[in-house]
Amino acid sequence: MDAIMPETDHIIRLVAAVILGGIVGLERELRDKPAGFRTIILICVGACLFTILSEVLGGPDFDTTRIAAQIVTGIGFLGAGVILRGRADVFGITTASTIWAVAAIGMAVGFGQIALATVGTVVVLVALLLFDSIEHWIGKRRDIQAYDIIAPNTDDAFDRIDALFQKGQLSVRKRSCYEDGTSLVVHVVAMGAKLNHENLRLTIARSDEYTLRRG
Repeated sequence: MDAIMPETDHIIRLVAAVILGGIVGLERELRDKPAGFRTIILICVGACLFTILSEVLGGPDFDTTRIAAQIVTGIGFLGAGVILRGRADVFGITTASTIWAVAAIGMAVGFGQIALATVGTVVVLVALLLFDSIEHWIGKRRDIQAYDIIAPNTDDAFDRIDALFQKGQLSVRKRSCYEDGTSLVVHVVAMGAKLNHENLRLTIARSDEYTLRRG
């Protein structure tokens, strides 16, 4: 009977890992992310199983944190595989972070901390669902756009264009210019709310002094 109880407990832990991993994996699958439903479940179950084995095979005197440390290292390599770097952006960091967090959930289940793992799963879901909306809201207020403005070639051209962006509540991050005949083409990279960008472009379009060059 004593031999059966640990086996039953281990099975319960593995089932819990499947359920908790599946909950997070479903969210990733519905968003069509690289690490989807099956992948997240396998990561959670794998971390759980390695943790259980560290207890079963190691014995009472074995330092189970050694296995935990190796799981973290292995998950780090797996997470790095889903990160892609583009010309100006890095993609997959959220997916890699999710993999890392799900492995921690699996380890918590493997150590028998199912309540803690459940709370961790809820926190991960809140971060993926609720915080995603907050991140998009912040992104709209921190939208970065580039402008090529044809302006009169005067000594105060930069100051006048800076004032234009300041009035439009946009922060100038970078600017450069070159002469084009009798005019000055000023390249400006600015950050601010998307609506402010739209309003500034409309202001320039209505201006008799400035013209937006279309790429």
